[in-house]
Amino acid sequence: MDIKIFVSRRIDTDSTLIHNPLYVPVRCGAVFDTGSSSKYLGDNTGDNISDRRNSFCEFTVQYWAWKNEKADYYGLCHYRRYLTFSKKRFRANAQEQVMEGMLDSHSIAKYDLLNEERMRDIIEGCDAVVNEAADVNRIPTPRGFQHSVYDHWAAHDGVFIDKRVLPLLVETIHRLAPEYDQAAKEYLAGKWNRGYNCYVMKKSLFYQMCEFQFSILFDLEKQLDKNGLAKKYERTIGYMGEILYGIFIYSLRKQSAYRIKELQLVYFEQTVVPDGMIQHMLDRLLFSMKFRFENIGYILLPKGSKRRNFMKKIYFSLVKR
Repeated sequence: MDIKIFVSRRIDTDSTLIHNPLYVPVRCGAVFDTGSSSKYLGDNTGDNISDRRNSFCEFTVQYWAWKNEKADYYGLCHYRRYLTFSKKRFRANAQEQVMEGMLDSHSIAKYDLLNEERMRDIIEGCDAVVNEAADVNRIPTPRGFQHSVYDHWAAHDGVFIDKRVLPLLVETIHRLAPEYDQAAKEYLAGKWNRGYNCYVMKKSLFYQMCEFQFSILFDLEKQLDKNGLAKKYERTIGYMGEILYGIFIYSLRKQSAYRIKELQLVYFEQTVVPDGMIQHMLDRLLFSMKFRFENIGYILLPKGSKRRNFMKKIYFSLVKR
């Protein structure tokens, strides 16, 4: 089987490359990478939406793969998020992410990201391989803990999105994709949020998902241009795409006709190995502290707060990210 897992890469970060032929690194927003001599593919060839990177995020890579690449299985992951194919189970946070400090040779081996044979066995034995869903009851938000996926996203009003975009999303699904209407209502009313848009699936399902997601997102984009609800929140379309991903997988699971396997999702805090042993040790210490006190940090430093943004500036300056 021809399996291609497209890795959405930043154009301003030379992230560590995983030398596994199943991964296809693609520069996200490559149209802005002027004068680049990068050896990696860009999402700006053929039929593409590369110039919408700032709003569509990794979906520009997904769209490019859909329109320009041929495969039996299509996958997507991010330069800092990968599905782990290890036999081991790792401790995860409330978002069901395994938190790892450095993307380097040690962690790549730890999560079995070079084991092409095992990856093929898992992928070819399924219709879709997806990340695990997270219980929103356990995830802190700027407005406390919520009890439904809809309320979880609405609680990020003024931080990630304008919550008035959520009913627009629901209405657009009802109007353009009524076959997903009931699944959307149930998913948003439920407690299991499946974000991050990381997966591997058969071509037929990938095409179905792309038709669903992009028909909604392009229409929603026009609405947001008119009403200005995304003016302050540039990544609104990307976040809505995440919700649509969750709805699509929920719909597949509800049909009980597909073999769907859930794997843990690992998040790498730093994807560029630092120069020098001192910086390397400092980074690992800071990562350890951040991961250990993450849940407390969400409470003491709510997302969108001035004190959180202040601490982030200090943190990023120390890890030189």
